[in-house]
Amino acid sequence: MSRERLINAALRAYPRSVRDHHGSEMLSTVLDSTADAPRRLPREILDLVRVGLRSRATETAQPGVRRVIADGLCRGATWVMTLDLSTLLAQRMRGMHDPLLSPVSIAGLAAVLAVALIGYDRLAGVGGLVWTVSRTPEVFHHHPSVDGLLPTVVPVICFAVLLLAPRRRAPMPHRLGWLAVPAVLVAAFGPAPLDGPLIAVAMLVVALTGLCAIALLPTDPRLAIAAAVPAAYLGLQIVMKPDAPIVLKTLLLAPVPIVLAITIARSRQLQQPTG
Repeated sequence: MSRERLINAALRAYPRSVRDHHGSEMLSTVLDSTADAPRRLPREILDLVRVGLRSRATETAQPGVRRVIADGLCRGATWVMTLDLSTLLAQRMRGMHDPLLSPVSIAGLAAVLAVALIGYDRLAGVGGLVWTVSRTPEVFHHHPSVDGLLPTVVPVICFAVLLLAPRRRAPMPHRLGWLAVPAVLVAAFGPAPLDGPLIAVAMLVVALTGLCAIALLPTDPRLAIAAAVPAAYLGLQIVMKPDAPIVLKTLLLAPVPIVLAITIARSRQLQQPTG
């Protein structure tokens, strides 16, 4: 690989705004400084990546820790909706019959997810809250206790954040392509109980997502927040089951407070003036 390609790859650590304004200048500087000293190239590459990641982290934290957490929860809301939609469709495909699996309820959730994916967060928040409230009596009928309603806290919080603190982004209909995710999940897991290979693939995807979220946590914690939300949702669904392993409960519930604590500490550190 040529020096120019290596440097351009390292420059991708910087935010797009920095690359657009200073990318060519930084490329030329590194090329000139390493032209007669090729051994300096690895050190220059590492410096570019280190400073670029710091710049990206600073840009992410610039709007404030509340905005960063809100963005993560908004993204987490779409993940929770995807999880719920996939589960309901899979149960329906397996021949289960229940008012919670009514076509109207499933279609309503699919519509809310589509609206959220396009970018209409506030409208998706309203739709998500309405959908959740409409199902609450039936959920309470199945689990007549406060514990039975406890998992609902997670989507309610996420939908409230969508409504009250929507992300600042332009609507993009092409994001509807992400609806392929629940479609693939239902096609893979809906027709029959899970078998070994499917479980292995699912666990691999979850593990890779988790590793990516951990790697990006110092730079952009929004992915980690989004990933922790459905984990907590699942954790609250099994936390009251006495036969569920305590290790599993801990693994599902611990990420939320840990990720939030790291996000707050890191954001405050990045917002401190340097001198």
